[in-house]
Amino acid sequence: MKNTVKNTLARIIRILSIPPVMATGLVILLALRDDNFHNPVEIAMTILFLAIFPVLAYPISALVPSIRKKGREGQRNLAFATTAIGYLLGMFYGIFISKNPSLIMLYGIYLLSVVLLLVANKVLRLRASGHGCSVTGPLFFLGYFLGPIGLLSGAVLFGFILWASVVAKRHTVSEFLSGAGICLISIASVCLLAGQML
Repeated sequence: MKNTVKNTLARIIRILSIPPVMATGLVILLALRDDNFHNPVEIAMTILFLAIFPVLAYPISALVPSIRKKGREGQRNLAFATTAIGYLLGMFYGIFISKNPSLIMLYGIYLLSVVLLLVANKVLRLRASGHGCSVTGPLFFLGYFLGPIGLLSGAVLFGFILWASVVAKRHTVSEFLSGAGICLISIASVCLLAGQML
């Protein structure tokens, strides 16, 4: 009974912290706290590119027999593809249409993160967690924008999500932390490339 409750709780936490939910939460946080991020069109486009595009993999994989036959691995590979496409389109939108520096940095962080994840997982075979990567950015900015309270809240949420991933047997601690590290590297790199610090 105890294990059933624990596993159910872990699954709920995993669902609530999926990348599209976390990305949408980050967009809302930026809309409330970043003075350069108030345009409704930019907000809608950012949710489209960062949250909606990545989840397109699930209906597509269900509809395409050749992908459906590959099971979870086929779905995972397609999710990487739809995510990368969404982030690339977002980057083009930010650079050539919006020209909002805050937006360009945001897309840059997400795009660099997915590139580094692909290198880590497909080239280096390190199995860095995409989930760990996707939750770290929003939680980092929660601390940045809200100060000590946000930092503490982000740390607690990170701990719960890490626990849930391990209990659900989706990732080991090292895989999850590797994904988180990739996100932090991406944030630092984009800030340095932009010539400004957070």
